[in-house]
Amino acid sequence: MGNDKIETPSELIGFREEIANIQTAIADFESGRNLNVAIISEPYAGRTAIMNEIEKMILQKVTRFSFSSIVKNKDEIILSGPSKRIVLIDDCQFLYMRKIGGFDVLEYFLNLVSNPAILFITTWNLYSWKYLDEVLNIGKFFPVQINLPKFTTYQIKESILSGYKKDEIIFVRDVEFEKEKIINFMKYPVSIKSWKKTIELPYFKINYDFLKLRLLKKEEIIASEDIIFGKIHRVSNGNPGVAKIVWQRSLEYPTIKPSNVKDESFNIELDYNEAFILNLILSMKSITNDDLSEIAGPDYQVGKIIFRLSKQGLISVEDASCIIRPEALKSVIEFLKKLRLVW
Repeated sequence: MGNDKIETPSELIGFREEIANIQTAIADFESGRNLNVAIISEPYAGRTAIMNEIEKMILQKVTRFSFSSIVKNKDEIILSGPSKRIVLIDDCQFLYMRKIGGFDVLEYFLNLVSNPAILFITTWNLYSWKYLDEVLNIGKFFPVQINLPKFTTYQIKESILSGYKKDEIIFVRDVEFEKEKIINFMKYPVSIKSWKKTIELPYFKINYDFLKLRLLKKEEIIASEDIIFGKIHRVSNGNPGVAKIVWQRSLEYPTIKPSNVKDESFNIELDYNEAFILNLILSMKSITNDDLSEIAGPDYQVGKIIFRLSKQGLISVEDASCIIRPEALKSVIEFLKKLRLVW
């Protein structure tokens, strides 16, 4: 038994240090030192997978519950069940509404987590966390803050391939990819309100994957699988959840080739009101049309804005809830940072 190898679940590869830090917080709590934990990341980045693993490790000691939509009544926060001293709570960004009077539930929750007899291990959307820490200084309630890292290309490769047997996946070097152009000339539409017209500005887009391939000497040609995982890393921007979604959509089991990995272009054209609604969706993981309308108020035509966001490929609408499309996540974040709506 002492020589048995402990396998790391594929969804947790790349999070060993983060798991160890949470285990340390649990050990400190059992020794009499309470340091609440906040696990923080952008959407799709692995918060739930880590919580699942922590729950398995201390199953007999924990109570766990999740929020799946905005909590509007503090009575919905009930620490029910046996009096276990460790509480796991997913998606705490649902505890507030970004409007006047929309923080009462969160403030009630923060009073609860001040209980020294209970260790709270929580997860938060990165962009809600940053906003709330500026507004309410919530960081002081969670001394252990774990920001989930971006994955390297190697970590993405290791995580994805750990779910398959050796040589199960066949990596194909396809002619279609090698015929791609290094530089593609594109046109970016820009609306000029004073002219009441849209003009198209030319720009060029560099195919970095193909450029790298061309620069290599023939005897140093990169393997197909490294081209593929390099593309997946760039499209996902190191987000492990997005990387797996891109992989799944590119795989033609058991084969995959570089040209299957699509790098979608998003020419985002939004006014400030539309960008604000997009920011709310990003910050909440998922949010209903009604909740968006309640937060934004009557000056926003939320239905029309949602249509615009969907038409540009930025969001999907599932069960009346708006969600950022994984493939668009990188572009959405870059766009909102330029407007300083997120940081």
